[in-house]
Amino acid sequence: MKLHKLKAGSLQFAILISAIIAVLLAVFVILVNSHTLFAKKSDLLIETIQQADNTINYSLQDFSTARDTSFIVVDEDKNITSKYHRSYWGMFGKVYSQSKAKTKTFEKIALVSGWQTVTDRTSLYLKETNRSLILVGNTKIQGKAYLPKRGVRAGNISGNSYYGSQLIYGNILRSNETLPKLPKKLVDQIEVLQHMSLPISNEDYIDIQVNKSYTNSFTKPTKTIYAKGLLAIFNVKLIGNIIVRSDTKVKIAASSVLKDVLIIAPEIEIEDNTNGVFQAIASINITIGKNCMLTYPSALVIRAEDDLESNSNQEVKKHIFIDENTTIRGMICYLQDKTNNRFEPQLLVTKNTIIEGFVYCQQQMELIGSVYGSVYTSGFITKQFGSVYQNHIYKGTISSTELMDSYVGFPFENLDYKVAKWLY
Repeated sequence: MKLHKLKAGSLQFAILISAIIAVLLAVFVILVNSHTLFAKKSDLLIETIQQADNTINYSLQDFSTARDTSFIVVDEDKNITSKYHRSYWGMFGKVYSQSKAKTKTFEKIALVSGWQTVTDRTSLYLKETNRSLILVGNTKIQGKAYLPKRGVRAGNISGNSYYGSQLIYGNILRSNETLPKLPKKLVDQIEVLQHMSLPISNEDYIDIQVNKSYTNSFTKPTKTIYAKGLLAIFNVKLIGNIIVRSDTKVKIAASSVLKDVLIIAPEIEIEDNTNGVFQAIASINITIGKNCMLTYPSALVIRAEDDLESNSNQEVKKHIFIDENTTIRGMICYLQDKTNNRFEPQLLVTKNTIIEGFVYCQQQMELIGSVYGSVYTSGFITKQFGSVYQNHIYKGTISSTELMDSYVGFPFENLDYKVAKWLY
C-alpha cells in the first residue's frame, strides 16, 4: 500500500471549509431562532390588536346603563390584559380600549351609538296631543309612523292641497303622550358640558392664531379654546380632542376647518358655505347658514331651560335654524320640557335642506326640507302666507328607507351599539 503525502496547504483549506460551514450553520440556527421569535412576537402583537377590537365590542353591551370602566384578564399564560373606559363625546358615546401583552400595548378609541335595521327604524314618531297630523303640498312620509289616535289627513293651505297618492307610505301605529326618552346618562352629560368648570392649568388651553393648524389626540387630555365674550373662529384648522367655548356666543367662519371638535356656548352661529364635522351644543340658539355641509358624524344640540312665560316680545328666541341648501349628516336634538311659545317652531328645517340621520325635538318643528332617517317630535308647525298652522307639514319629506343601512346614530337604550367612527 502506497502512502500519499498531503501538502500543508490542503489541511489549511480543509480547516477553512470547516470554519465556513460552522459559521453558516451558526447563522442558519440564529436565523431560525430569530424568525421563530419574530413570529411569536408578531402573533402576540396581532393578538393584542385583536383583543383591543374585542374589548371595544364587549364594551358596547348595555352601553347606556352599565358601568363606565372595566378591567379584563384575557390570557393568564400569555399575560394578556385589557381594559376599557366608556364616556361621551357630545351626543355620541366614546369608548377607549387598551390591551397589554408583556411589553406590547395597543390602544383604540371609537365614537359609538345605537343602530337599527331599516325595517326596525321609525320614520316619524309624533307625540299624542289629541290632534291629527295634516299633510299639505308635496309632503311625503315613507316608513313606519307612530301617530296620535286622530291619525293623519290631507289639508289645504292657501289653495295648496295634498298631492300624494296616499297619506303614509308605510305602517301606522299609535304613539304615546310622551316621546321615547333619551338615556339619562346622555342628557346628564349634555348638562355637564354646558356647566362644567374651566380648566385651571394653562397647558390645557390653546391660544389660536390665524392660518394655524391645531391637532389634539383623543388619547391626550382635552384642550380648550375659550372666550368670555364673542369667540370668532376664522382661518384656522382645529382637529380632534378640542372644546371651543364661550360664555355668550361662538361664530364659525367658512374659512375655518373643524374636525371632531365640540362647540359649546349659549348661542352658536355657523356662517354660509361652512364645511366640517363637529358637534354644536347650545342653550339658546344654533343658526346654520346657507349652502353648508356638516358631514357624519356631526350633531346640533340645544338643551334649553323651560319657558314658563311667553317670549313673543323677546329678541332672542330659542331654536335651531337651518337655512336653505344645507346638508347635515348626524343628529339634531332640541331638548326642552316646557314652553309657552306655542306659535313658533323650535326647530326650523327650510327648503332644499337635507338632514341624514336622527332628529329629536321635544317641542315643535317646521319641516320644509327633507329628513332621510327618523323624526321624533312633540308637534309640527308651519308659518305660511301670514298664518300659523299647527301640526301641519308643508312640502316636507321624511323617509327612513333613504338612510343607509349602516348608519349609526340612534341614541336610545336597548339598541345594538356599533362604531360610528374610529378616533385617533
